[in-house]
Amino acid sequence: MRISLFYFKTIRSICTKYVDLGMKNFDSFVDDVVTKWRSEKKVILERGGLAGVAGNRRAGDSAEEYILRRIKGMPLNYVGKKSNGSQSPADIFAVANRGRFWHIMLIQVKSSEQQNNIYRLNEEEKKVFNEFAKFFKKELGSSKTMSNYKNSAIVISTGYAGVFNDQNNNRHLLKETKHFSSFKKNMSDVEDVKLKLKIALAHSLATS
Repeated sequence: MRISLFYFKTIRSICTKYVDLGMKNFDSFVDDVVTKWRSEKKVILERGGLAGVAGNRRAGDSAEEYILRRIKGMPLNYVGKKSNGSQSPADIFAVANRGRFWHIMLIQVKSSEQQNNIYRLNEEEKKVFNEFAKFFKKELGSSKTMSNYKNSAIVISTGYAGVFNDQNNNRHLLKETKHFSSFKKNMSDVEDVKLKLKIALAHSLATS
């Protein structure tokens, strides 16, 4: 009887682990947030003193698909989604259950056929990106679609990926990554060095 109970608990633990790999309704929630951002961003940016700052410059589908493949190859079970039509500062949204917290990465992708000429975000564009992350966090807290995670510990972070589109060899190469800012939900605001390192490492998009 003890053996049977042990196996039952083990199987339940394994099943729970795999169920939690992806955040339920994440894709549809992202689509809803991007749509709402399009209609409200002017007011939000004006409120933040960022009126007139240019929006996202599209990197190109091939570079974004390359980043999605890298995310899929990461060892921490991140699940990636591309923004529809790049209508928000984030081209890629990725989520993973990191044990004691959920991590949602918002990544802006830039690419060029010249490896030394990949566009980098200026300070005003980073501020716009962070305003979007705050908006994303607010919507996450009030969304009925994501009500299962109302009390969950979540870190939402912004970052950048610079991709070289090597036309001569028909390939893409990741040339640079950056972690900009992090926004916590249901977590202490006290700086956690280990947490910061985990987030920065995730934004490196390392696959090994």
